[in-house]
Amino acid sequence: MVKKSYYFFWCLPVILSLLSGCRDPFEPEIRFSDFNLLVVEGFIETGSEESILKLSRTGPIRGEEEFRVESGAMISLNAESGERWDFIEIEPGMYSLTGNFDHDKTYRLQILLNNNHEYLSDPLIPIESPEISDMGFNRNEDGVQIYVSTQGNQEAVHFLWGYEETWMFRPPFPSPYFYNPDTKDIEFRKPEDQVGRCWSENKVNRIVLENSGRFTNNIINQKEVVFIPNLSEKLMQRYSLNIRQMAISREAFEFWEIMRKNTEDIGGIFSPLPSLIRGNIHAVNTSHPDPIGFVSMGKSGKKRLYINVQELTPWQVFIPDYTGCAINNDTIPPQFYELEFGGPNFVPVVEVVEVLTILGYQGAPRRCADCTLRGSNVRPDFWED
Repeated sequence: MVKKSYYFFWCLPVILSLLSGCRDPFEPEIRFSDFNLLVVEGFIETGSEESILKLSRTGPIRGEEEFRVESGAMISLNAESGERWDFIEIEPGMYSLTGNFDHDKTYRLQILLNNNHEYLSDPLIPIESPEISDMGFNRNEDGVQIYVSTQGNQEAVHFLWGYEETWMFRPPFPSPYFYNPDTKDIEFRKPEDQVGRCWSENKVNRIVLENSGRFTNNIINQKEVVFIPNLSEKLMQRYSLNIRQMAISREAFEFWEIMRKNTEDIGGIFSPLPSLIRGNIHAVNTSHPDPIGFVSMGKSGKKRLYINVQELTPWQVFIPDYTGCAINNDTIPPQFYELEFGGPNFVPVVEVVEVLTILGYQGAPRRCADCTLRGSNVRPDFWED
């Protein structure tokens, strides 16, 4: 969500071109620049749920490296009463904390990096989010809109939503068979090795915000969180959306609104530079630049939605990776199994039988038959049929 905001253009040449009446397209030359700013992402849960903070560095403008994790940091959450809780790095750049925290207390986040740069957050005041009162979808001529509804209150006025998408899909010609080099024969796949049904996921969210104070009685009605366009494979079989609703402060809302504009505009000429986007975490040594990021704290609301393709029938799907897929009409006899199916790119998909005798198999490119090339055949723990 954050990295797109680091692309910017100098506006002076644009102004000069407008004054001169020039209509030629403006393509500014951007030097290779590396701000190398610390990025802090996360939300601290107060109610015994795991909180994840991510530390990374901004990548260079027009550089190939877009994401650099910040590992080896020491992160703690400190209460005004003197209590302290330490995060644990569970994988490079990802730090975990689980605990119960009092909503009547104020906290600060402390970050100490390997290079001894130290950062402190502004006071964190937990906000409890109301429940998601409704979650559903509407279909229109362009696709499917998934929405949430909720009602704010005096403490919870501004909202930020995060989400995780997971969907089941199938390849055009799923193969229940494989060539066994030990037996030199075609055999059935074991259930755990099946490649005809897979799951894919998306954890890269667009920024979704709303101010309930704009509405009567603070009721946010059918706020669009995700839009799935026509032909998307996400609704090919079964789709799941897990939404997390966070109530945040006005300052956090303003920060994320700037980030939203930057990401949606892909850093327009009037977008703030990363160093001008103020968050709530600051360098202790004022000679060091402040990080980019705004960490909030509170109790979020969560809800999961499933959509079956039967609820949308007809739903046509176009998957570019499967363009041109077809089954080879030639029957591969046993003496050619190793030659045809012994490699990684061609697999048996259709058994050819005459009376009770197996004559051989018709094959297809593996990309058209093996869904594990594009997803996982391991059923997610939360998945419901």
